[in-house]
Amino acid sequence: DIINSVRKMAQNGVQAKEARKGGDDDPSPAFQKLLQETIELKENLRLERSRNADADLGSVSQKEEEVSLISPVMAMKVRKILKGHRGRVLHFDWSADKSHIITAGQDGHAVVWDAFTPQKEVSIQNTSSWILACSYAPSTTLVACGGTDNECSIYKLSDRRASVSSDGQSPKITVTLKTLATHSKYITNCIFFGSDQQLLTSSADTLCGLWDMELKEPVQLFQGHKMEVLGLATNPREPYTTFASGSSDRTACVWDTRSGQCVMKFDSHESDVNAVRFFPTGEALGTACNDGTIHLFDLRADQKVKCYTKPSILFGASALDFSKSGRIVFAGYDDFSIRGWDVLKGNHLMMWLGHQDRISHIQLSPDGTALGSSSWDGTMKIWA
Repeated sequence: DIINSVRKMAQNGVQAKEARKGGDDDPSPAFQKLLQETIELKENLRLERSRNADADLGSVSQKEEEVSLISPVMAMKVRKILKGHRGRVLHFDWSADKSHIITAGQDGHAVVWDAFTPQKEVSIQNTSSWILACSYAPSTTLVACGGTDNECSIYKLSDRRASVSSDGQSPKITVTLKTLATHSKYITNCIFFGSDQQLLTSSADTLCGLWDMELKEPVQLFQGHKMEVLGLATNPREPYTTFASGSSDRTACVWDTRSGQCVMKFDSHESDVNAVRFFPTGEALGTACNDGTIHLFDLRADQKVKCYTKPSILFGASALDFSKSGRIVFAGYDDFSIRGWDVLKGNHLMMWLGHQDRISHIQLSPDGTALGSSSWDGTMKIWA
């Protein structure tokens, strides 16, 4: 059983620290035994994965039609530009009803925008000098922001309809509803977890945290990464129990909140994992890496099934998201471009240029009809 093997290796790692009494040059017999058992477990995992690799994604999809060159996605262009931050736009999130967007900036402000006008509705002044992450609650009445102050702050949007005050400036929120503080380094991601009541955070301190809005301390801390956690995503198939994380340690982990354990770990990346995103069905996981590659892992087979790259891509991939159908994966790169890939066949479909600096985040609207992108050039753009 793959999951049990992974758990056993984790237990061996803890026991090995206790067993290694003789130093690097003189490991104890207990340590040697645990080391040998771990090697055997890794080999068993490799054999189990090879048995599950009964077909290649390319060969299975041979009978599928190519993505049409006259598909609407090929004609995608910038429809709206959200501009107002003084400095880089580092993250954004759509509201569940698609009508609003929150952006997080290097200037220490988060801004709520009307996605259709686009007009500033609310400005949020955070205690952090840089806001690195933001998230809309499912009810659209709450937003969360986290950054270099090592805290995640929750704000209540009382009345977004009063969008402009008499002096022409958007209303400003400065009072937090709740502050979540346990991380020792800056917050890299925050996501409402299935409801307004729970929130996930990730940090440069290698930890992910699950919070309940009624409690001061985290419900659960997830330990498993060796370096800063850069990417965080929830599973649409199991929105209350499963999430994934990507890290500078070149791994992506899938976590179960019921056990608090990493139930799946993908360590075949050759560089930092900057972002993770679940496939729309929840049965696969995509990762964007600093070497410019995009990877697709099948959770049922517990292994990588496709890598999306080409020799001309020389810069890192910073973000990704799947189309509503799952046929196309969009990726944002440090060379200021957004690229589209055919998930089944691995073909490079299209490249869109519109930003003047690296892409920090991309995300499809909840209904899949528009693509948002934020950039270090100080703008957030809506493509359709």
